[in-house]
Amino acid sequence: MISDGLDNNRLPRNFHKTFVPERKHINAILKYAAKGGAGDIQAIGADTGIPTGKSSGKVAPTLDYCRGMGLIRISDIRSAVKSPELTPFGRIVLLEDPFLKESITQWIAHLNLCNYRSGADTWYRTFFEGVHILGMKFTREQLEDYLAKSYMTKKGSLIGPLVRMYEDDASFSVCGALREESESIYRNVAPISDEYGNGYGAWLLQIIEENFPGMGQVTVTELDDVSGWRTVTGWDTANTQKILEIIERKKLIIVDRHMQPWILRCVENSATVWSKIYKDLI
Repeated sequence: MISDGLDNNRLPRNFHKTFVPERKHINAILKYAAKGGAGDIQAIGADTGIPTGKSSGKVAPTLDYCRGMGLIRISDIRSAVKSPELTPFGRIVLLEDPFLKESITQWIAHLNLCNYRSGADTWYRTFFEGVHILGMKFTREQLEDYLAKSYMTKKGSLIGPLVRMYEDDASFSVCGALREESESIYRNVAPISDEYGNGYGAWLLQIIEENFPGMGQVTVTELDDVSGWRTVTGWDTANTQKILEIIERKKLIIVDRHMQPWILRCVENSATVWSKIYKDLI
């Protein structure tokens, strides 16, 4: 696993203010970014209709969720005036799946939340860093114990909306990366099918570009060490081979299977592929 250092810009553990990400509010932020909106939290709330409450209400958490999901960029996150810009992923989502109803949209947004460099810290610790401790099935108490040890703090409300968002129809229940049944929490494996190939391909190309800029190729193990692309998806060896075959058939990468570990060579760039992620959906 990655040693936790200063080379990440993950969202802090309490960024969500206990709110789950609501897809209707995410849509409002994406439309606000598309029209070049800029303003402080209150102004954004007034423009988008997202509740602000006495302070930031749901505006600040929604902006952060959008950023952690890879849908927007905010150049100066410390400034009171926010000027969100759509990423290539955010742009195609707004055009093709504006309310994030599709499974592939929700899964890519979830995987981005687990990103070491730019995701959300609790998601990273749960789905990447802590996977060997928690496994694919654990109790709420085990998750709370793990997070308390990870943050070196007392137990209590550390889980926040982490589980709830994947059970809430207004949020990310279609993805359902976590589900709670009979006092146990289960991790679900990211689904694999040909129609998801461009989506996973764009995501894979982007994490290669982010972690190995200018190289154009990387071994599967090197990429997993720094990004956890097999870890956060829950893919075993058979699933890894299957998804790589799908992405390769779409001519996005070339897999050199003569080398051990396998080498991935980029054929396309992520910016081009993001525009194709809904092309094959049935």
